[in-house]
Amino acid sequence: MVLTLCCLLGSTAAMAQTEPDTVRRKRELPTRPTVEPQQPRVTQPQPQPEVIRPQVVRPSEEAPQALIDRMFWGGSFGLQFGTFTNISLLPVVGYRATETFWLGIGGVYHYRRFRGESMHNYGGRVFAQQQIFENFLIHGEYEQLSVELPLMNYNTGVYEISRRFIGIPMAGLGYRQRIGERGAADILLLYNFNDSYASPYSNPVIRAGFSFPFRK
Repeated sequence: MVLTLCCLLGSTAAMAQTEPDTVRRKRELPTRPTVEPQQPRVTQPQPQPEVIRPQVVRPSEEAPQALIDRMFWGGSFGLQFGTFTNISLLPVVGYRATETFWLGIGGVYHYRRFRGESMHNYGGRVFAQQQIFENFLIHGEYEQLSVELPLMNYNTGVYEISRRFIGIPMAGLGYRQRIGERGAADILLLYNFNDSYASPYSNPVIRAGFSFPFRK
């Protein structure tokens, strides 16, 4: 019995020694853990900040201006003393259509004194000015006036004051000196196309005027 058991143990040990090396290597290799495939991450798009681009003004283009920035006020005056006294006030409100073309409207008031008699003329006018080169310009205007005139009454031999309406077109040249960015001082040399007795102007008509912007 003992002999039989020893034979069995000896045969088992011999079989274990003769087992192929490849089989032992397979048993000794560690098993690789199973790796689960990763799911791709879904990212929400982030809102991009709004980019504000500055407005580019080309050198050849002017930035738009408000109406009040193109308007100006001013006027001219005239003084004449002697046998015939004449004081003129001509306020204006105008619009600069371009840097060289100006137009506007205005009032007219004259105080006149002749042979002890005081007379008052009043009315309105429209005008336009075009700068032609450098500081020189052409000027045109039309006045509608209510004038008082000293007329001789041949029956009595006394001057009597009479009132009538007249239209006075004038045109001529001028010189403009800029004051600041949009102000100006003008000297005008005009010709009166209604050089009649009723007209308060004699030729040539010389005026000095100023214009200032409503808003600086």
